[in-house]
Amino acid sequence: MANSVSYEYLQAIQGVPGGIATLDPNGEIPTTQLPDSAVSPFKGEYATEALLIAAYPTANLADYAYVYETTSFWFWNAGLLDSVGEPAPAWVNQEIEETDYNALDAVEKSMVPYLVIPDVVTP
Repeated sequence: MANSVSYEYLQAIQGVPGGIATLDPNGEIPTTQLPDSAVSPFKGEYATEALLIAAYPTANLADYAYVYETTSFWFWNAGLLDSVGEPAPAWVNQEIEETDYNALDAVEKSMVPYLVIPDVVTP
């Protein structure tokens, strides 16, 4: 039978780095208790940008998701700055058609590493 010291010790190391993992209500280890290498950067598929942002108001570098509304992948960009130069990380639709990309100025082009998609030419 465990004594109170060992019980208190076990309680203290539950859910902490280097301790004992706990289980969520579904019987799974919460992703917050897993190492980064074990958690996929793909955050799922969402009908709209708003649903993606609601599900993940913040994210990590390399996180991405698919948004059906724009039929494109969105990426978490932690390097964005607001109009006064303060950090403003956000989800970004980095897929852009070539014509739209060419219309951006140099500053806009440097803010986001865009995935340029060739314009569709209809015969």
